[in-house]
Amino acid sequence: MQKARGVAFIMKEMVKHLVNLVFVHTLIIFLVRKKSKAGAEYNIKLIGQPTNYFKISAAAIGISFWVISILIVFVFTQNVMILIAAVFISLGTGRQIFASALDVVTTNLNAFLTSWASILLLLAKNRLMVTTTTDWRSIESRVELILISRRLEYNLPAKLDVVKSESQQILLEYLDEHKWELEYQQAITNEDSSCLAFFHYATKQLREKMRIYDDLEELQERSGGVNAVILMALGVLIWLIS
Repeated sequence: MQKARGVAFIMKEMVKHLVNLVFVHTLIIFLVRKKSKAGAEYNIKLIGQPTNYFKISAAAIGISFWVISILIVFVFTQNVMILIAAVFISLGTGRQIFASALDVVTTNLNAFLTSWASILLLLAKNRLMVTTTTDWRSIESRVELILISRRLEYNLPAKLDVVKSESQQILLEYLDEHKWELEYQQAITNEDSSCLAFFHYATKQLREKMRIYDDLEELQERSGGVNAVILMALGVLIWLIS
């Protein structure tokens, strides 16, 4: 039952994302210049779902489109060549829809990684101002390396966007309030050991999310793009010959 609810929730978010890509986003591009907001926004409930749920949900949407497309064509014609063309075109389109459905997950994961990597960098800068007992300079360099290697922007949540590096109280309150996003149970205090323990735990969690992101992005690339276009082009060619 829990798996069914999880998959249903993900499918709902994927369909909303596909509708947004096809209709809303297109209108925004042509009619409105959307202003960028401070802070990376993400759906923590979505990215907290098991990884296999993402694949199941995207596959269900892609296969559903493929089957419905074939049935619609079959209702209107029994021409074998046209039916074969429809199979290739709908299969290619279904693969592209599968890849696009996964995009809602990778987009939210990227925003999550951007936000928390930026927070950890702010934490490192903050600790440099208040303590010398730990080598926070090297820790700062490690976080900067993550941002650069993953091509992530330094983009803090709106609540921290105006916080200066030396403003530790607001940062600690934010960390304690949002630590559940990383499933961290311990209290985060001004003690250096507490901040260091949180940093190491958060880094481990981010690397796990990076692994999931890489796996899904690779699956997107294999499913959509050139492979999908080739199938659709083959279908169009068969349709023209018929």
